[in-house]
Amino acid sequence: MALKSIHEIVSVWKQQKRNWRIVVTRRVFNRFFNQLTLEYANIYVSKLGASPVQLGSVNSLAGLGSTLLAIPIGLMHDKYSLRKLFILGCGLVTISSLLYALAPNWTMIIPAIILARLAMRFHCSVICDLSLKSESRATAKALCEGTGSTPSLLAPMVAAFLITFFGGISAEGIRPLYWLQFIAYSILFFFILTQLKEVSRGSQQETGGQESSGFLGGAFEILRHNSPAKRFIIFYTLTMLTTNMTTPFWFLFANEVKGADQLIIGAMATVGILVKILLAPSIGRVADRMGRKKVFYLLLPLVGLASIVLIVAPTPELLLVSSLLRGFTGVISIVIIGSMTPELVPSTYLGRWRGLLGFFGGISSIVAPIVGGLIWEAIGPAYVFLIALGLDLFVRLPIMTTIPETLKTTVSTPSSTIE
Repeated sequence: MALKSIHEIVSVWKQQKRNWRIVVTRRVFNRFFNQLTLEYANIYVSKLGASPVQLGSVNSLAGLGSTLLAIPIGLMHDKYSLRKLFILGCGLVTISSLLYALAPNWTMIIPAIILARLAMRFHCSVICDLSLKSESRATAKALCEGTGSTPSLLAPMVAAFLITFFGGISAEGIRPLYWLQFIAYSILFFFILTQLKEVSRGSQQETGGQESSGFLGGAFEILRHNSPAKRFIIFYTLTMLTTNMTTPFWFLFANEVKGADQLIIGAMATVGILVKILLAPSIGRVADRMGRKKVFYLLLPLVGLASIVLIVAPTPELLLVSSLLRGFTGVISIVIIGSMTPELVPSTYLGRWRGLLGFFGGISSIVAPIVGGLIWEAIGPAYVFLIALGLDLFVRLPIMTTIPETLKTTVSTPSSTIE
């Protein structure tokens, strides 16, 4: 049975278009070198002279700017070459890494942060949306996430060894990581530049007919006739709210409230990643057979149980169970939400559709940590997770029941969309 499942997953990989495999290959290496500096980015900026308030302000402003640009960049994904836009994003993140490596003080990090946030908007999602078929989409997305997450297990130890070699945790000890990252990103940039082909959008009949005129005409046109898409925006915004409300406080709660040390916290992070690596492809295969919504209904209780275990855990060791269960949050995001997103609208509108989701999700992501912090201080740490759990069970779940199953459903025109 296990061998058959592995054979099916390998078969799904081989069936996908070359562009998708190129993008995923880049993602695997990109994830490793991104993870190399991830835990040390804020430490690096602090060692260069930034106060916590300055660091937080720059990140918030960069996030707000990126969110405001989400819809215009989404329109660009519908109007212009997806290949060129993705190459642009790869170039921006490479320049950002170079600026980090060169920075003599923290103020020089500001343009690096802005470029990095902007580069995130020129993502590969629309390329994947157009490259994958509905019947194998969830499995393929799970494969992408699983293979992309695997290097994350190795990168922290490699980073720790390199920092130790270069003199310990200091600006000059961390700086070589960014030089290594810049070299790697430069190689990946030329890999994409030479290997990625232009992405076909399909015929007008496949993509929903003629484009609507105007800056956002197409996106708002389909929303006027597409009630499921409207409800999905609310669902997605709430997903980003609950996720970003709890994520900054998960390990803080484990440490300050439950007494977890660095070894327990490290193990918690590892088991969460392992869930995505080991289980996501198989769960994706199930979602491609049973449907997206059924798998969502099966996994959401596990995510809720993760918060309960975190709160009631009598020993730090039991926190590993909470993080293992919480790993299914990432599976839901990639396998379920990631698969449903492009299946709700015609492919003509995918760029603007993802732009709208990026805008509302981005605003939610900026507000969520502040809300979580206020709840932590005003009511109590446990209520951060309990309130998020309540939103999941009593708001997100009911909304999902009103959205039609999208597996193997083709949305051809705004007027034909299910009301």
